[in-house]
Amino acid sequence: MEKLNEILQIPDRCLLDRKIHKTFFKKNFELTISERKLLDDFSIVVGIDWIASVSPVSANIPKFEAGQFIYEEVQIISVQTNKDSFDRNVPKIADVVQKYIPYPIVLFIYYDDVFVMNTCDKRINQNDSTLRTIEQRYFTEPISMSGTDDKQRAFLNSLIYSQLDKTNLKTYYDSYSQSIVALQTAAFSGTFTNRSKDRSDADVKTLQKMQALQNEIVTLQNLAKKETQLNQQVIINTQVQDKRREINYLQTLLT
Repeated sequence: MEKLNEILQIPDRCLLDRKIHKTFFKKNFELTISERKLLDDFSIVVGIDWIASVSPVSANIPKFEAGQFIYEEVQIISVQTNKDSFDRNVPKIADVVQKYIPYPIVLFIYYDDVFVMNTCDKRINQNDSTLRTIEQRYFTEPISMSGTDDKQRAFLNSLIYSQLDKTNLKTYYDSYSQSIVALQTAAFSGTFTNRSKDRSDADVKTLQKMQALQNEIVTLQNLAKKETQLNQQVIINTQVQDKRREINYLQTLLT
């Protein structure tokens, strides 16, 4: 995907430009029935490209290892799909790739010139050191490779290799995740601002609280529709308003 390489500007020595065949997953892992169906459907997974491998050898960035976390290489992978599958199956596609490939992966799922970028925090599985357990997933909104607004253009510029923190492979990988979080918070703050890892972690927790409150609001609204007693409707609507005020407060923490 030439346009993606132009955005990332990863050094030539890291580029691989190889295909990952679907049989790799089928032969090497015990896939679930739904995962097999996903891979077998050509309209969902058109092709998988291994774009680059960033490592101490290829990029002269030190590896990182501490406790249950290890960053020996960072893989850049893209998956091509079609528009219908893009709208419906991005999380499922990401889960298959991130679940079975144990390295930190910067994943791009795309059709035409629109993509979603995904990263994950993975720790070593305590029962099998060859496997990884996903602790946190990060997804962007759908993004045009040409950048459709100031926030998306700033996000694309933040992905340029020369601008990333290359203290070690963890800070390098975290730079991508921090950019995703910055784009998510820009929806509320109005501007894209790349922040520190600690601040990004705090923003993630705030965003999660906001989403949980929004889910609670939807549940309460559905309950209110079924409620026939006026006094109970008033109580439920008051709860909805309280949660909306809490969301408004949390939004101020993202600015």
